[in-house]
Amino acid sequence: MGGKQSKNNPQKDKQALAEFLKGKANLDKIWKRFDRDGNGFIDEKELEDLIYCALCFFCTERDPNMPEPPREQCQPFVNKIIMDLKPTLDENDDGVISREEFELFGQYLNGEYEKLQKEMEQQQQQQQQQQHDKNKKVKK
Repeated sequence: MGGKQSKNNPQKDKQALAEFLKGKANLDKIWKRFDRDGNGFIDEKELEDLIYCALCFFCTERDPNMPEPPREQCQPFVNKIIMDLKPTLDENDDGVISREEFELFGQYLNGEYEKLQKEMEQQQQQQQQQQHDKNKKVKK
């Protein structure tokens, strides 16, 4: 009984996700955090929790000063991501994600994280260029 409660910890969920995306942990760590009932599958509710956690992580990566968005506000995005991913993730269409199918979700997360990092790099370069241009004008 105590095991299930200790698993439902949003801070630890986010930490596990961050460690995976930053290459400090493998996908098993996320699996263990989100297979809350330990039945060997990620069901729809567990997938929703994981996707919400990932959205929050990506938001705070983009802007560390941004407060975590409320669940209700993110629910339409969570639903859309599930709709988009479910046909790919749930290969045998049994309504749950097996550990093998979960590998695809890990690849998806890594791809999205890489996109975010590239986007943030480009924004930083643009800001530096704008600052450089601004400084040039001031010197003239």
